[in-house]
Amino acid sequence: MKWGTYNGKAVERFVLTNAKETRVAVLTLGGIVQEFSVVRNGYRENMVVNFDSVEDYVKNPYQICKQIGRVAGRIKDGQFMLNGQTVNVPTNEGPNTLHGGDHGTSTQLFEGYQTADNEVTLTLRMKATTDGFPGNAVVSINYLLTDDDRLTLTYDVTAQDETVYDPTLHIYWQLPENLQDTELRLNALRHMVVDGAKLPTGELEPVSGAFDFTTTRSLSEAVQNLRQEQEQQGYDDGFNVEPSMTTPVAEITEHQRNLKVRVFSDRNGLIVFTADPKNGDHDAAGVYNSLATEPQTLPDALHHPEFGEIRLRAGEHKTMRMAFQIVDAE
Repeated sequence: MKWGTYNGKAVERFVLTNAKETRVAVLTLGGIVQEFSVVRNGYRENMVVNFDSVEDYVKNPYQICKQIGRVAGRIKDGQFMLNGQTVNVPTNEGPNTLHGGDHGTSTQLFEGYQTADNEVTLTLRMKATTDGFPGNAVVSINYLLTDDDRLTLTYDVTAQDETVYDPTLHIYWQLPENLQDTELRLNALRHMVVDGAKLPTGELEPVSGAFDFTTTRSLSEAVQNLRQEQEQQGYDDGFNVEPSMTTPVAEITEHQRNLKVRVFSDRNGLIVFTADPKNGDHDAAGVYNSLATEPQTLPDALHHPEFGEIRLRAGEHKTMRMAFQIVDAE
């Protein structure tokens, strides 16, 4: 169904449902997950931060539940080597490039077709003339909602030229204010070391203190620990996770609604980001009510090849997967 317009073109909204009345809504604008709601005790609970209009998504700077590309995270100095040549891409965070620049996939309209009540596929032709990244490529993203309340995203990309691609879904989980009654566990033994611009240094250090989520811990207490230990207001941090589509790389337990979010990924990086993306004043004051979990290859792999390979040869095809599941808290 038509859900609004963007740059004079229709934005479509596809609704996925399963046997448990769980509902996922996907927009062709930026591949946004506009709704991921479950029914518990007769009430529908939307688990993700969302807006009710195209205009709100466009003007908000927090990339709320959008598909990020071509490259998630930061690229140092907006440049990298590709096929022996130095490539420059548009910068949008000082001298660096963040989340694909200002014309990345989060700002573009996908084509969508729904094949079943619980499945939709979005397709985008990524062009150098649109986003400023080298080469052209075609990506299809399949969203599949199964009866165990699991949303699986499968990315199929084919490079027409030499290019780079490492996407994420910048999904925000709606949580209580100040992250009360919320716990987090990560399947991560190492944390990324970054400089003052949040750029990876290439070092991975064993998790400890505020960065140790190897056992389930209070998220609000962890934020307080972070402020005391690191003099850092909130989390915007990368973790080296054990890739798995069967064992969660992250689990968020929200006790007020007695629900748990499980995150799965076949890549080795996860960014966790605390925010109040709908209230800039609260966010600046560190009054958070959501957590973004962003599966990807460890950030800035273009400058740190040991993190993973995200370059694609002309004609190369690659598949990546992530999943998000809502279950009752134990």
